[in-house]
Amino acid sequence: MKFLKWLNLIPLVMFVIRDMLGMADINPIWMIVIAAFVIMNVFMAKSMKEYLLSSLLLLISCVAGMILSTYYYYYFVSSDFETPIVGAFIAMVYGIFVLVLVGVGTAVFAIRNRKEAVKNGDI
Repeated sequence: MKFLKWLNLIPLVMFVIRDMLGMADINPIWMIVIAAFVIMNVFMAKSMKEYLLSSLLLLISCVAGMILSTYYYYYFVSSDFETPIVGAFIAMVYGIFVLVLVGVGTAVFAIRNRKEAVKNGDI
Protein backbone atom coordinates (compact mmCIF):
# COMPACT_ATOMS: atom_id res chain seq x y z
CA MET A 1 0.00 0.00 0.00
CA LYS A 2 2.77 2.45 0.77
CA PHE A 3 4.19 2.13 -2.75
CA LEU A 4 0.95 3.23 -4.44
CA LYS A 5 2.03 6.86 -4.20
CA TRP A 6 4.82 6.11 -6.66
CA LEU A 7 2.14 5.52 -9.30
CA ASN A 8 1.96 9.32 -9.40
CA LEU A 9 5.20 9.25 -11.41
CA ILE A 10 3.41 7.74 -14.41
CA PRO A 11 2.67 11.17 -15.98
CA LEU A 12 6.42 11.79 -16.10
CA VAL A 13 6.75 9.06 -18.72
CA MET A 14 3.28 9.52 -20.17
CA PHE A 15 4.03 12.91 -21.74
CA VAL A 16 7.21 11.71 -23.44
CA ILE A 17 5.38 8.69 -24.87
CA ARG A 18 2.68 11.05 -26.09
CA ASP A 19 5.20 13.01 -28.13
CA MET A 20 6.80 9.87 -29.51
CA LEU A 21 3.37 8.78 -30.75
CA GLY A 22 2.94 12.11 -32.50
CA MET A 23 0.22 13.72 -30.40
CA ALA A 24 1.09 17.35 -29.80
CA ASP A 25 -2.02 18.91 -28.29
CA ILE A 26 -3.72 18.75 -24.93
CA ASN A 27 -5.37 15.36 -24.94
CA PRO A 28 -8.45 14.81 -22.75
CA ILE A 29 -7.38 11.22 -22.10
CA TRP A 30 -4.33 12.41 -20.16
CA MET A 31 -6.56 14.80 -18.18
CA ILE A 32 -8.80 11.87 -17.23
CA VAL A 33 -5.76 9.80 -16.20
CA ILE A 34 -4.50 12.65 -14.00
CA ALA A 35 -7.97 13.05 -12.45
CA ALA A 36 -7.99 9.30 -11.73
CA PHE A 37 -4.65 9.63 -9.93
CA VAL A 38 -6.00 12.47 -7.77
CA ILE A 39 -9.09 10.40 -6.90
CA MET A 40 -6.81 7.45 -6.09
CA ASN A 41 -4.78 9.71 -3.79
CA VAL A 42 -7.93 10.83 -1.94
CA PHE A 43 -9.05 7.27 -1.22
CA MET A 44 -5.65 5.71 -0.52
CA ALA A 45 -4.13 8.36 1.77
CA LYS A 46 -4.24 7.74 5.49
CA SER A 47 -3.47 11.32 6.56
CA MET A 48 -3.59 14.80 5.11
CA LYS A 49 0.22 14.90 5.02
CA GLU A 50 0.40 11.72 2.96
CA TYR A 51 -2.29 13.04 0.60
CA LEU A 52 -0.53 16.36 0.07
CA LEU A 53 2.84 14.69 -0.52
CA SER A 54 1.33 12.32 -3.07
CA SER A 55 -0.42 15.21 -4.79
CA LEU A 56 2.80 17.24 -4.83
CA LEU A 57 4.54 14.27 -6.41
CA LEU A 58 1.80 14.15 -9.07
CA LEU A 59 2.15 17.88 -9.76
CA ILE A 60 5.94 17.68 -10.08
CA SER A 61 5.59 14.62 -12.28
CA CYS A 62 3.16 16.38 -14.64
CA VAL A 63 5.24 19.53 -14.96
CA ALA A 64 8.57 17.68 -15.30
CA GLY A 65 7.02 15.31 -17.84
CA MET A 66 5.79 18.23 -19.91
CA ILE A 67 9.21 19.91 -19.74
CA LEU A 68 10.91 16.69 -20.89
CA SER A 69 8.30 16.30 -23.61
CA THR A 70 8.94 19.85 -24.86
CA TYR A 71 12.69 19.23 -24.76
CA TYR A 72 12.29 16.05 -26.81
CA TYR A 73 9.97 17.72 -29.31
CA TYR A 74 12.21 20.79 -29.71
CA TYR A 75 15.47 18.92 -30.23
CA PHE A 76 14.30 15.82 -32.11
CA VAL A 77 11.10 16.71 -33.98
CA SER A 78 10.76 20.40 -34.74
CA SER A 79 13.00 23.24 -33.62
CA ASP A 80 10.49 25.98 -34.35
CA PHE A 81 10.75 29.09 -32.23
CA GLU A 82 7.24 28.64 -30.80
CA THR A 83 7.81 25.10 -29.46
CA PRO A 84 9.06 26.21 -25.99
CA ILE A 85 6.22 28.72 -25.70
CA VAL A 86 3.57 26.12 -26.52
CA GLY A 87 5.26 23.61 -24.19
CA ALA A 88 5.25 26.12 -21.33
CA PHE A 89 1.58 26.90 -21.97
CA ILE A 90 0.60 23.23 -21.95
CA ALA A 91 2.67 22.65 -18.78
CA MET A 92 0.79 25.53 -17.13
CA VAL A 93 -2.56 24.08 -18.23
CA TYR A 94 -1.73 20.68 -16.75
CA GLY A 95 -0.28 22.29 -13.60
CA ILE A 96 -3.37 24.42 -13.01
CA PHE A 97 -5.62 21.42 -13.70
CA VAL A 98 -3.74 19.34 -11.11
CA LEU A 99 -3.81 22.16 -8.55
CA VAL A 100 -7.58 22.58 -8.94
CA LEU A 101 -8.12 18.84 -8.57
CA VAL A 102 -5.84 18.74 -5.52
CA GLY A 103 -7.82 21.58 -3.94
CA VAL A 104 -11.09 19.74 -4.49
CA GLY A 105 -9.50 16.52 -3.25
CA THR A 106 -8.26 18.28 -0.11
CA ALA A 107 -11.79 19.43 0.68
CA VAL A 108 -13.18 15.93 0.06
CA PHE A 109 -10.44 14.38 2.21
CA ALA A 110 -11.09 16.83 5.06
CA ILE A 111 -14.84 16.18 4.94
CA ARG A 112 -14.25 12.43 4.92
CA ASN A 113 -11.93 12.66 7.95
CA ARG A 114 -14.39 14.91 9.77
CA LYS A 115 -17.24 12.42 9.21
CA GLU A 116 -15.07 9.55 10.47
CA ALA A 117 -14.09 11.56 13.55
CA VAL A 118 -17.73 12.37 14.34
CA LYS A 119 -18.72 8.74 13.76
CA ASN A 120 -16.00 7.52 16.15
CA GLY A 121 -16.88 10.13 18.77
CA ASP A 122 -13.56 11.97 18.59
CA ILE A 123 -15.28 15.31 18.09
